[in-house]
Amino acid sequence: MKKTILTSMVLILILFWLPSCAGVSQEEYDRVSSDLAAAQTQIQSLQADLSKAQAQIQSLQGDLTEAQAQIQSLQSDIEVADKNPAEALAYAEFLDILMYHAFRDCGITPRFTFEDDIEWLVEVRSRASDIGGTELSGWIKELERHNEAVMSDLWDYCLGGIEKALK
Repeated sequence: MKKTILTSMVLILILFWLPSCAGVSQEEYDRVSSDLAAAQTQIQSLQADLSKAQAQIQSLQGDLTEAQAQIQSLQSDIEVADKNPAEALAYAEFLDILMYHAFRDCGITPRFTFEDDIEWLVEVRSRASDIGGTELSGWIKELERHNEAVMSDLWDYCLGGIEKALK
């Protein structure tokens, strides 16, 4: 009897277990296969899009590098353009100060006025120091010694400085 009960129980278990071993239904298999094919197609499409995007990024990085170089060049040009008129103006004002006596003697109202020759000479030294240059400082020393012959050299120097700054 024990054998019969045991056999019956095993048969009952096999009967319940057997349908679960039947596997996946054809309908379920077809659906999963279709989903897999769609996912693989989508992966291929996304990989193609990724390749295009990476190529675009490389192209844009090249464009960015080129644009940055152009910006740097333009900034350098701006700095030169800002500096050059200021330099030319410094030479022009220095020339104007140098010509103070000539303007005054001719009855022309000068842009700058000075109480006396000492104040004028102090301003000439100061402007010459701002402009700089060893040749200029030598002429200023001669001017301090009342050597008026250097005045035309100073005028030429200033006009050359203006021309050079504006080129």
